[in-house]
Amino acid sequence: MVTRPRDRRQQVLAAAARLFWQHGFHRVGMSDIAAEVGIGASALYRHFRGKDDLLAAVVDESLDWLEAVLAAAPPGVEGTMTAVSEVVLARREFGVLWDREGWHLSVEQRRTIRRRLRIGVERVAQSLVVDQPLLRARGITALMASVSYHRYEISAAELRRIAQAMIAVELPAVVAEPVVEGCDPQPVVSRREAVLVAASQLFASRGSASVSIADIGEAAGIAAPTVYTHFASKQDLLVAVLSRGTESMWLSLHNILRTADGPADALDRAIGDYFSFATANPDLVRLLLTEVLNVEAQERTRREYAQELVALVQRARPTVSVDFASTVVLGAIGIINAMTQVAELRGRPEIAVFARAILWS
Repeated sequence: MVTRPRDRRQQVLAAAARLFWQHGFHRVGMSDIAAEVGIGASALYRHFRGKDDLLAAVVDESLDWLEAVLAAAPPGVEGTMTAVSEVVLARREFGVLWDREGWHLSVEQRRTIRRRLRIGVERVAQSLVVDQPLLRARGITALMASVSYHRYEISAAELRRIAQAMIAVELPAVVAEPVVEGCDPQPVVSRREAVLVAASQLFASRGSASVSIADIGEAAGIAAPTVYTHFASKQDLLVAVLSRGTESMWLSLHNILRTADGPADALDRAIGDYFSFATANPDLVRLLLTEVLNVEAQERTRREYAQELVALVQRARPTVSVDFASTVVLGAIGIINAMTQVAELRGRPEIAVFARAILWS
């Protein structure tokens, strides 16, 4: 008689997390997960009702572990940082799965996960004996989550060293007001531009897979067939929206590199410029995080942009490894991305201070 492994459910969760992380939720089927574990698809349905249920279980399991490790950690900053750094490296998939695939979960599931994440951030803040502990904790957790977006070799000790730079950095004495939208925004005249703006907002809030051409036309104030006079398909429209973001980033970076006074100056200006871009364009940043798997060329462009900053770090700090340089660059970008997505934090200068601090950690 053949018996099932006692850890079969855990094997399924690990395989699903890995495949969703590497290939994207839409590109992975239940049969792919079953094959990874070495079972039939029908056996998989004994454990989970479907992919959505499986994604929710993967996210819940990672949060369960984080909460358990934090509860058992020694009090104080060292114990807390050790716990968080070890968990995020062991569950490296979590950050991407939540950021990129979270909207496949139900509204109630997302609300519950946000509440649990908020409690985790507050737990980190309680361990910090510094000014603005909650803001620093939000930056630290964004840094920790950023390891989900790359596979460079980084140890838990090195990750804690980077986080320590955010704990120690001096923050501005005067807290700036968050960015406030204009009270009388003006509509664009160009229909093509109206379509791009509407698509950017809808794709960012709902995901491109959940948005139709009819939705975009309605939001832009035109008939759906008119959208096709400007873009051949929804995929072409997604490419155009993403290209606006990456081309803007590259144009600014080229100007900074051309006029720089050495690598340190270029690095400082580049991270400040990216902060300004993310502050002004939260929808585009959201799309660059969530839709890059759907446009391969954009993923390559985003990687190449980060590599330019990595090269600057290595020129300014010749003794650091490429893995460490890449981790601090993607950590700085990750902090900016995560914190500018929060409306009440968007535009706060402390975000750029955190990003610069870890580049020199």
